[in-house]
Order: sequence, then C-alpha cells, then structure tokens
Amino acid sequence: MTKIDAANHKLGSIAQNAYTDCLKASSKFEDFLGDTLELREDQVWWKKTFEAYPEELAQRVRTHILAATLTDTGCLELRKRATTATPQRIYWRGRRQRVYQFVAWGLYGQLPSKRSVVRHLCNNRLCIHPEHLKVGTQAQNLRDQRLKGIKDWSHQ
Repeated sequence: MTKIDAANHKLGSIAQNAYTDCLKASSKFEDFLGDTLELREDQVWWKKTFEAYPEELAQRVRTHILAATLTDTGCLELRKRATTATPQRIYWRGRRQRVYQFVAWGLYGQLPSKRSVVRHLCNNRLCIHPEHLKVGTQAQNLRDQRLKGIKDWSHQ
C-alpha cells in the first residue's frame, strides 16, 4: 500500500467513524434535554438539527472530513482557501459557521451553552479531526494554550 493509499484509507476510516458517532449523538440527544429550557437561537437550531436532520448532519460531517487533507502531524486540515490559514465555513439550514465547530457540535450531541467553545487540542485551527476537537470553556481553551507554551495564538 502506497503512502497516499494509506492516507486515503485512514481518512475514510475517520470519516466513517465520525458519521457513526454523529448518528449516535443525535439519537441520544433527547435523553438529556428537558422540555422546560428556554433556548437561545443557536440552541434551537442544534435541537432541530439533532431531532429532524440526523442523517444529513452525519453525512455532512463525513463529507467535510473526506474533503480535508491529512497532515504529517495527524491533523485533518480544511482551509477556506489553499493560500490562507483561515478555517473553512459552511452554510447549511440558514446558518453559517466554521466547519470545525459544525463537526465538534455534531459529534458532541449536546446544545452549546453561552460559555462553551470548541477547543483544538492540537492547537491547529484548520483541523477538523474529531479526536483533536473538544467542547469546553474559553478558560480551558486559554489553559490549553498556556500549557503548550503558545504565545501568539489567534482566537478569531
């Protein structure tokens, strides 16, 4: 197996696992949600996505992962343009968001809170690898940065 074949195989495996995990997260979504919550606009969008569009969500997560480039560090990079270090955005169901956020929330299976952010454990904002993304708080995100000794890390 060539290096390119091995990378494509690994990418396909990651994408398929993300697809399956996304469907599982959507199916478990109802279990934790209470009916008495007053939801923000983004929470309403995710609630409807998990309940009414789980297959489409999982397929879109899979498609974006398959479109990414596997780097030597194990990241899956998806850029807005080949020459920029700007994370790619998508527009789906009337909402525009960064792909890494879309992937993370789709796999997390819970509604985003006011305090929650998507953390890049690899410190690569272009990365959409499910194992490199974790939902947490901005304080945790900044702590990650401090622990890795990163002095100039954009949080745009």
